[in-house]
Amino acid sequence: MALAVCEEHRLPRRRTPSQAGVAATEATPSAPSTDSLAGPRRAPVRGQAGQGLDFLFHPRSVAIAGASPPQPGFGGMGSGFVISLQEMGCPAVYPVNPHHEEIEGLKCYPSLLDIEGPVDHVMSSVPARAVPSLIDDCIAKGVNSIHFFTAGFSETGDEELSKLEAQVVRRAVEAGLRVLGPNCMGLYVPRSGLSFMPGFPTEPGPVAFISQSGGNAADMIFNSAPRGIRYSKVVSYGNAADIDESELLEYLADDPESEIICAYIEGVKDGRLFFQAMRRAAAAKPVIVLKGGRTGAGTRAVHSHTGALAGSMDVFDALLRQVGAVRADSVEEMVDLAVAFRWASNLAGPGVAVVGGGGGFSVFAADELDEAGLSCPVLPQATQRELSEFTPAAGTSVRNPVDTIAIFDPSKLRDTVRVAGSADNIHAVMFHTSFSFGGWRRSARWFDPETYREKAAEALVEARQACGVPVVVVLQATPQRGVDGANAGVPGALLAGGHPGIPQHPPRRQRPGQAAALAAGPRSPLAPPELSRQYLRAHVDHRRPPVRARVRRLRPLELSHQLPHLLLA
Repeated sequence: MALAVCEEHRLPRRRTPSQAGVAATEATPSAPSTDSLAGPRRAPVRGQAGQGLDFLFHPRSVAIAGASPPQPGFGGMGSGFVISLQEMGCPAVYPVNPHHEEIEGLKCYPSLLDIEGPVDHVMSSVPARAVPSLIDDCIAKGVNSIHFFTAGFSETGDEELSKLEAQVVRRAVEAGLRVLGPNCMGLYVPRSGLSFMPGFPTEPGPVAFISQSGGNAADMIFNSAPRGIRYSKVVSYGNAADIDESELLEYLADDPESEIICAYIEGVKDGRLFFQAMRRAAAAKPVIVLKGGRTGAGTRAVHSHTGALAGSMDVFDALLRQVGAVRADSVEEMVDLAVAFRWASNLAGPGVAVVGGGGGFSVFAADELDEAGLSCPVLPQATQRELSEFTPAAGTSVRNPVDTIAIFDPSKLRDTVRVAGSADNIHAVMFHTSFSFGGWRRSARWFDPETYREKAAEALVEARQACGVPVVVVLQATPQRGVDGANAGVPGALLAGGHPGIPQHPPRRQRPGQAAALAAGPRSPLAPPELSRQYLRAHVDHRRPPVRARVRRLRPLELSHQLPHLLLA
């Protein structure tokens, strides 16, 4: 899991590909060869790039072409788009379908040209055969951008359909109409009232996500929402026939609303342009990448999914290492990484204090922290003396790890975490426990898990505020109840009052002894300038091998088979 030491690095501002033209595609001498990232080079069809995309994310009105009443299958997606926009509070929504007069309480128009007011953005849910005439209507109406949920183009592998896609997109772009897709879910921009699926959070946040897969985009949003992650912009871009990953990265590098960039990428259209865009984005803010098509089977699936060529995984990894981006291995891990960058961003050093009520788990944690490039240093004598004042002597240790049963008294838990986190050689605290510990044991019927959860969450938040370093909670499973049952209610307790929390992992990730992580309290103060940049976010100086090695080995921190997913956040 990514717990990156903030490193100050000031790189000269580079020209964007759109500004530099052909010169921007020339890799620096140290750049990895990007020829293996994509197929034969071809001139991309594009209009304005990078900063010119701002209009895409702030339309005044949206029309849904092909909208229809709710029904099974893809035919019902048009109404799903209407409902999503209504939930999000889009200021002007126009369903378009000549066969209906009203959809979801809104007037349905026979065509785009019948809409009285201006239309800035169109979501297409019409069949592929109707796309050429829809493009004509968009051009006539003066539409700025169109998102094609419509599929059945180059991703099919059919040569004629690929030609149709190229012709349609070229006609649109030459007329000044930018295209998202085809074969994608489109835009989720809370500040602008844009969404492609009901149930997304309405609050904006600082995380941006670009994804070639609409399903992964939705999965990322739904998985991260209970953990407090909110988004500035999410873009599902599918076949990337016009707007692609490189142009989106260029835009997000300068976007003041986006402080962290996540990306799911299956293949790239232009390897060298992608390198330039990724390098620029990663120099400005943390970038987390999940690559689809890492194996032979995955590569075949990628081609049938979006028509992309997955390329060489070795080259892709080399590129990410050089630019300083971090690669995730699953959507769930990308969520973990986003949370880590969001709330554990200003570590002044590698020292971690491990606090818990079980010696074995603490030993695993100490081993994994050390192997990952962090450390579990012995606490200073003054700190040990202060801990000893309220820690029983029998069966405990205050050296680090701090192994103590005092943590089951919330006030002593607060003091233990506060004192350990205040030590000069400690830069984060990891607290591991099951919040329902004892509730399943006949000998501990006196223990009220619900009361303890509430009080412990308050204690952790207070300790976090007092010591000023990130506090991490690793939740253990109890033998009979598992992680979900043992720790139910903890996320809500830590999220109350605006304190970020990370709940238990979803069932598909559970294994025996599954551990989940929770972040407690507000982010820490700005670290010293030699270790931190002013944007209060974790970043890696990829030019320093020890730091790079540390980050590469932190995904995820595997605490043997007992604590499989430790997140420092």
